[in-house]
Amino acid sequence: MTSVRQLADQAFSRAAGAGLIEGHSVRLLRDARENYPAWLEAIERAERHIHIENYIFYEDVVGERFAEALVRKVRDGVRVRLVYDWLGCLGAASRSFWNGLRAGGVDVRCYNPPRLESPLACLSRDHRKMLAVDGKVGYITGLCIGRRWEGIPEKNIEPWRDTGIEI
Repeated sequence: MTSVRQLADQAFSRAAGAGLIEGHSVRLLRDARENYPAWLEAIERAERHIHIENYIFYEDVVGERFAEALVRKVRDGVRVRLVYDWLGCLGAASRSFWNGLRAGGVDVRCYNPPRLESPLACLSRDHRKMLAVDGKVGYITGLCIGRRWEGIPEKNIEPWRDTGIEI
């Protein structure tokens, strides 16, 4: 007789188009207070490469914390690639912020900046928010990188309630 677990395993394997591999885990991270420390810890543990893609990356205390962590890993010999959305970051981070990351060795790419030859193409956005480290741990989330997601008590701004998962 086939168990419910076996049927579920079969269904997931068929849906993914690949066999199941034992030993993986998923952790739910509820907001910036749970996500940001997990991301920074994963960045700190990186040995080979870090890939980070985010819609909005603010040039604020949180953005600086992540920028410093990424540049520090480049100095340790880790390859760091970062993709940000042009429109999402418009007004959130300056050109000098991105140039500072580049000068620190981070491979920074801007998704879909405006181009004269195709002015409406810039309407396509990259709303992905993910971090992948060494092919071992990944984060998929609704959080952008910035103080707004932690909350700003002095302005009575509560933390944003965005959920992420660690795989």
